[in-house]
Amino acid sequence: MGRLKTYVLAFGVVALGALAGALAGDGNRAQTTAADQFLTRFGSLVHTVMAHAPKPVEASDLVYSSIDGILDLLDPHSSFLRPEMFSSMRERQQGSFHGIGVIISMRGGRVTVVTPIEGTPAARLGLRAGDVIERVDDVSTEGMNLDDVARRLRGLEGTTVRVSIARPGLKESLEFTIQRGRVPTDSVRFAFMIGEDTAYIRINDFTRTTGRETRAALERLMAEGATRLLLDLRQNPGGIVDSAVEVAGMLLAPGQRVFSTRGRTADSFQDYRASRDGLHFAGPLVVLINSGSASAAEIVAGAVQDHDRGLVVGEPSFGKGVVQTIYPVRDSGLALTTAKYYTPSGRCIQRDFDSLYAYTHPDRSGDETNGGRGRARSPQDQGEVFFTDAGRKVYGGGGIVPDHYVAQGEYSARVVRLLANSAFFHFAVDFLAGASDQGAAARAFVADDEALARFRTLALEKGWSTAEELDAALTDPTDRRDIAVQLRTEVLNAGVSLTEGYRAAIASDAQIQEALGLFQEAAKLQAQAAASTRPAQQAKLPPQR
Repeated sequence: MGRLKTYVLAFGVVALGALAGALAGDGNRAQTTAADQFLTRFGSLVHTVMAHAPKPVEASDLVYSSIDGILDLLDPHSSFLRPEMFSSMRERQQGSFHGIGVIISMRGGRVTVVTPIEGTPAARLGLRAGDVIERVDDVSTEGMNLDDVARRLRGLEGTTVRVSIARPGLKESLEFTIQRGRVPTDSVRFAFMIGEDTAYIRINDFTRTTGRETRAALERLMAEGATRLLLDLRQNPGGIVDSAVEVAGMLLAPGQRVFSTRGRTADSFQDYRASRDGLHFAGPLVVLINSGSASAAEIVAGAVQDHDRGLVVGEPSFGKGVVQTIYPVRDSGLALTTAKYYTPSGRCIQRDFDSLYAYTHPDRSGDETNGGRGRARSPQDQGEVFFTDAGRKVYGGGGIVPDHYVAQGEYSARVVRLLANSAFFHFAVDFLAGASDQGAAARAFVADDEALARFRTLALEKGWSTAEELDAALTDPTDRRDIAVQLRTEVLNAGVSLTEGYRAAIASDAQIQEALGLFQEAAKLQAQAAASTRPAQQAKLPPQR
C-alpha cells in the first residue's frame, strides 16, 4: 500500500459512535505489545460469540460495534467510518460523483424526482420534477429507501442504467436508458443578487471545491454590481478546513489569522491565516448562522466576528471545534480527534461534552432583552472574556454567539401538515403538467386568489387537509402568506430551477429579512476596526506542552 495519507477535516455532524484500532504509526514498542495481547483476547472473544451465541451474528457487526464502544471513551466525534460511509465521505469531499443527476425524495411513499440537476444526463434526457421512479434496471423501487435507489442509480462513468418513470398526466410508463456521467455536488448551494447591490451566497458544506466555487460566485456577483455580501452558513456542518480558510481569506485582510489549532502533539500547534493573494472582498458583510452551523462554518463566522469584519446574525452555532484527522484503514477510515480549534481572539469553539445529553441537546434559547446579542448568559456561565480587534467583548464557552439574535420563523401546525403531505410540490406538478412551456408557465405563476382557490380544491380532493383547517389557514394573514410563498416556490422549483424557487422562498425567511437591514451597522463596525489604535491582537491560546 502507498504512503499513508491523512486528511484533516472539520466534521460538523455529531457522530456518536467511534473507533479505536491499532494503526501503523509511531507508538512505542511497549504500548504495541500490550495492544497485541489484548487484540489476541479480542479475537478469541469474537470467535466464541460467533460459535455459541443464541442467534447467528456476523463478525463485522461484532467488530464494528466493539470499535464504536472503544471510541466512546474518547469524545463524541472520534468515529469509525465503515466502508460504505468512508466511500460516501470521500465522494462528497471530492465535490462530485457519477450517476444520472437527479435530486430525489419520498413523496407519498414513492421515490419522486424533485428536480434534475442542470447539465447532467437526466436533465439532457428530459426527466422532470414529479416523475416517479418505478423501476431501476427492472427492479421495483417499491419498499426501497432513498439510499437504496441512489446506490442503484450511481455507477461508473459511461455505464448505463434503465429507469422506468411514471409521469403525471401519462397513462403509460416512460422507459429511459441513461448513460451515467459526472454529477457535481456543489457546496455553494445558491448564489444570486438580492436587489441591486447585495450578493447572497449560501454554502452548504466545505468540500475540496468550495473555495473555487465561492470565488467564482463572488466574482460573478461583483461583476453584476454587488457591493455588499450576505453569507449564509446556516445548517452548514463543516467539512474540509483548508476550504474554510480559503473562504475566510476572501473576506479578511491579507495575513489576518483565521484560526489556530492546539492539541497534544507538537505538530498540532498550527496557525492559519488569510492568503495575501487572490480575491479579497472589502464591502459590508453579514454572516448568518444557526445551531446547525458547526466546525468549519464556525471557523469562518468566528474569524469574521473577532476581526470585526462584519456582523454575525441568527442563532448560536453548535460548538463543534475539534480537528478530525482521517486515517484510511484499508477500505474504511478512522476519524480521530487530534486537536481543538481556537478563533483569532483565542476562544475555543468546542463546547464542553462532559454531559453527553447536554451536548446533544444544548439550550439554544435567545433573549431579546440581551441587547440583540444572542442568548443571555448569567455571570456564572459567561466564560472567559476575550476581545475583538475593535475592543468588543466576546466570551469563551463554545460555539459562536451571534451579534444579533434572530430566531427562525416557524410554520403553523396547519401549514406543517400541508408540507408533510407534499401538498405544495404536488400542486406545482399538477399545475405544470399541461403546460407546453413549463418554464414560462412557472415564471408567470402568481399565488393570487384564483390560485389559492385552485389549491384548496386540490388539497380537499387529495385529502391533504380538511376544509375547516384550509379555510382557517387561508383567512389567517400569516398562514395565507406562507401558503402563497410555498406555492410560488414549488412552482418555480419544478418549472425553472431550485435557485429560482429559493429566490421566492426568502420572502418569508425571517433571518434573511432581518439581516438585510443590518448592512449599515456592519459597515460602521468594519470602519471602527480599521480605525482602531489598539495594538495588534494577541490571541490567548493554550501554551505548547
